[in-house]
Amino acid sequence: MEFSEVLNYCLYVILTIILPVVAKYVVDLIKTKIKESNVIEEATKNENVSNLVKDALSDVMDAVLYVNQTFVDTLKAKGEFTESAWTEAKQKAYHAALLTISEESKKTIEKIYGSFDKWLQLKIESSVNMAKKQ
Repeated sequence: MEFSEVLNYCLYVILTIILPVVAKYVVDLIKTKIKESNVIEEATKNENVSNLVKDALSDVMDAVLYVNQTFVDTLKAKGEFTESAWTEAKQKAYHAALLTISEESKKTIEKIYGSFDKWLQLKIESSVNMAKKQ
């Protein structure tokens, strides 16, 4: 046997026996590090938070559209839509949104934005502008 054949044989043995063992160790180490870092837990948590906020935004838009259809359009048709009617419409939308947004969403939004009330008022104004454009 020549030196190159011995070297090839040794490399073959190393690659077929040692490499799978090392690969398994590396994979196990990576799995352990992922579990320790809570990457999956954080990703799930962020997805849940995102869904709660999206649901709340949808509820706000529904409330604005409801008030627009049942209150604002009627007053506009009569030519009675005044500044005080505008204020009343915002209050109606605010109360309708409060009734539909879940408590969990309210708490989550409070944690993220600091004030649920300010967030809701801002989103109502934003939804009104979006509804006008449609």
